[in-house]
Amino acid sequence: MKLKLIMLVSLFAFGLAFSANAGAVADADGDLVPDGFDNCDARANGPGEGSNQVDSNQDGYGNACDTDYNQDGVTNSIDFPIFLNSFTGATPTADTDNSGDGLTTTIDFPLFLSDFVNIGTAPGPSGLSCAGTIPCLP
Repeated sequence: MKLKLIMLVSLFAFGLAFSANAGAVADADGDLVPDGFDNCDARANGPGEGSNQVDSNQDGYGNACDTDYNQDGVTNSIDFPIFLNSFTGATPTADTDNSGDGLTTTIDFPLFLSDFVNIGTAPGPSGLSCAGTIPCLP
């Protein structure tokens, strides 16, 4: 009887310890990638999304959080023609594929527009320590 009671208490204590550690991993955008490893922790771009950590220019900011297509550190009017040329097919580039589906389409435009209307928006945020350097290969 004592052995069963000791085992039951031990299992209960183990369960409490396990559940206390289970919530310790932060994932602000809920994309199943812990913030410390997430190249875009403001927009979901994990295993459940097509973008799944795509970073076509390898600057440490995932395409879902990187509308700075000319790499000057901010999203501004210089980035719009780059997006437009890729959207029309004149000069396609993988950098403008913010949704990660392999194309620059109407799905990507709202992501670009949300940063463009706040001219001066920097890429990110990213949980990678090498973000902002090329190549940033986690």
